Amino acid sequence: MSNYWWFYFVLSCLISWPVWSIGKLFLPENFRIITSIIGAFGPFVAAIIMQKRAGGDGLRSWFKTTFNFRIKVKWFLLGGIIFPFLIAGVHHIIYLGLGGKSGISPGPDWLIYFVYLISTTLLTGGNEEPGWRGYITPVLMERFHPLIVCVIVGIGWAVWHLPMYFFEGWGGNNQPFLWLLIYCIPLSVILTWLYYSSRKSIIPVMLLHAGTNVVFRYFPMETKVLVNVADEFTVIKTICYFFFAIILIVITKGSIGYRRNV
Repeated sequence: MSNYWWFYFVLSCLISWPVWSIGKLFLPENFRIITSIIGAFGPFVAAIIMQKRAGGDGLRSWFKTTFNFRIKVKWFLLGGIIFPFLIAGVHHIIYLGLGGKSGISPGPDWLIYFVYLISTTLLTGGNEEPGWRGYITPVLMERFHPLIVCVIVGIGWAVWHLPMYFFEGWGGNNQPFLWLLIYCIPLSVILTWLYYSSRKSIIPVMLLHAGTNVVFRYFPMETKVLVNVADEFTVIKTICYFFFAIILIVITKGSIGYRRNV
């Protein structure tokens, strides 16, 4: 199926976009969260369909490898806690360095992070990862250099989000699409590195994807620091993603943790 890798992105959109559109057109606003969640499984469902079409024992083997819980605890901690807070921490340091005023307020609400993390992992973010990193990334690795793979997946990932800009309730619809398109590439590098470093287990990757969606609520920015920049939060976030992605690229000499025939 590697010759038809492009169809995976098409199929993901063909699954998710109609579901989201049905919610927008026919459901009351309070019920649209249902179709938002269902549509978010599009990349995962597309991966299952593609694996099933490949025939043989591919689907069963893929599930066994992809949802491998038998990895070191450090990978779960890195994906769910350490890396998200490290990214948010660097983001906040840059913000403070530009003259911003911190709105961090430690309290019991910080414990709710884990509730947000698990729900986002399973329903509204992390559930995309079995498709993006668990399926199409390995397929593309058979044909392209790891960095090219991250660019392709990053662009496809961003484009898949396009309809969400027209729907209420998505936390990212206030960020310009161009910035989403840009930062999905370095974020794809980070997630791909974690995928291959954790023996191709998608669980830490799902946690990290969810963590980056959740963690910034605990690092509020109270003042504007960049003049004539509409969405300075996203600009700084993009810088952070590139910062960590470049570090990983340098450390792994461009392999991003991928080793052929492993």
